[in-house]
Amino acid sequence: MINFSQSEADIIIVDDEQSELDAYSFLLQAMGVKHIKTVNDSRVLMDVMAVSSHAVVFLDLNMPHKSGEEVLAEIKEVYPHVPVIICTANSDISMAVKCLKLGAHDYLVKPINMNSFGSALRNALEIGSLRNEIMTLKGIPTAAQLKFSHCFSSIITCDAVMHGIFHYIEAIAGSGQPVLVLGETGSGKELIAKAIHDVSQVSGEFVAVDVAGLDDTLFSDTLFGHDKGAFTGAETHRSGLIERAAHGTIFLDEIGDLSRVSQIKLLRLLQEGIYYPLGCDTPRKCQARIITAANRELNQFAVKNDEFRMDLYYRLSTHLIRIPPLRERKGDIPLLADHLKNQAAESMGKEILTVEKELLTLLENHPFPGNVRELKTYVYDAVAQCYTGQLTEDAVKERLSSERGGEVTTSSPASRDGFTLASFFGHFPSLAELTEYAIDGALETANYNQSKAAGLLGISKQALNKRLQKRKNRAVPLYSSGRMD
Repeated sequence: MINFSQSEADIIIVDDEQSELDAYSFLLQAMGVKHIKTVNDSRVLMDVMAVSSHAVVFLDLNMPHKSGEEVLAEIKEVYPHVPVIICTANSDISMAVKCLKLGAHDYLVKPINMNSFGSALRNALEIGSLRNEIMTLKGIPTAAQLKFSHCFSSIITCDAVMHGIFHYIEAIAGSGQPVLVLGETGSGKELIAKAIHDVSQVSGEFVAVDVAGLDDTLFSDTLFGHDKGAFTGAETHRSGLIERAAHGTIFLDEIGDLSRVSQIKLLRLLQEGIYYPLGCDTPRKCQARIITAANRELNQFAVKNDEFRMDLYYRLSTHLIRIPPLRERKGDIPLLADHLKNQAAESMGKEILTVEKELLTLLENHPFPGNVRELKTYVYDAVAQCYTGQLTEDAVKERLSSERGGEVTTSSPASRDGFTLASFFGHFPSLAELTEYAIDGALETANYNQSKAAGLLGISKQALNKRLQKRKNRAVPLYSSGRMD
């Protein structure tokens, strides 16, 4: 959970009404925020940001001289990693969508209550790895040259947030403290863990283990090892992976699925720095750095549901890295597709020269719930089918269509091979009907994970929850068509 009082970066509020600035400042102070800057003239905001350690910007839309829309575009061009929350009396959906497309993190309609305000701020601080941002703003410029760039060569990216993560890794690699890496399935958590290990320049091995399928006994045996006679079949002494990773790094993946008993053992290991092999009364000293990973926000879900110990979470997250999903860094898709194309072609003994532009457009419009791992399966499959030297959209289009349960195309949505919105819905749909249909599609694509679905829709989870609650109160859906029965 974000502790507002510990944040050293500035929360910047931009509004031409002094009464609004005072109200926002009061709300932030009530939440414990210490570093607040107010700007009543949008023309000077960029100058203020140039000399500030900025974490989040609250921005009004209707301002004289320079509109909030213009200011938003400027912020995202110069500071793409800084979350911007729009605060406006304009409740027009089209304007909200436009701002979100320009890069706004959230869109709040006045009057704004404290709960909505606090929730928006908390979510904004957490995205894109707040700790990376703070470290960057403390003196590591995003564009600065990496000292250990070769350690990140396996991570293909041009994304500013990812490069911020690289700088953060260089800053914390030498501390020896635990690191928690959060990211969706297939986003590259193990690659990040390996980069931390490489940058730290320790002499020991990097040892990775997936703990999701391990029961308590197997977890203890795998990590701590056992002495001869510890249990039936233990005929010899066996060292655990912690001993193998001595003076190196042990990476525990899917830590969120660890049993409560195993969590206690891991907590004791972190607190005391010692462990006991099965059947042994003599403690062994842990000489390995511990890096863990999870595909969900442990503090928001597992901890609240009493599935994960909060004290263990805080021990594991001394350093915290959040990897953005592939759909939030679409600029990486062409780079990754080209890299994976070459990798696949080499492994299959083929010569693939180019990737068709239409294929890249198709991939860039896909939400990629499986992230880079999912992209890899599509590219490898396309290379296997290719005999022309060029990867085309046809090699992927059919598979995407079957997996998303509908037609996938890269042409105009208004009229496509005879398809129209009117023919699909049975009438020309209203904006409300399209919104409902989009929500259903996002929920289905995200396997009904509301956080992921909200990310696909470009809205907050709270906003999605409100829409779903309103839907429950309706007896009949907004849209109806024979195609959707």
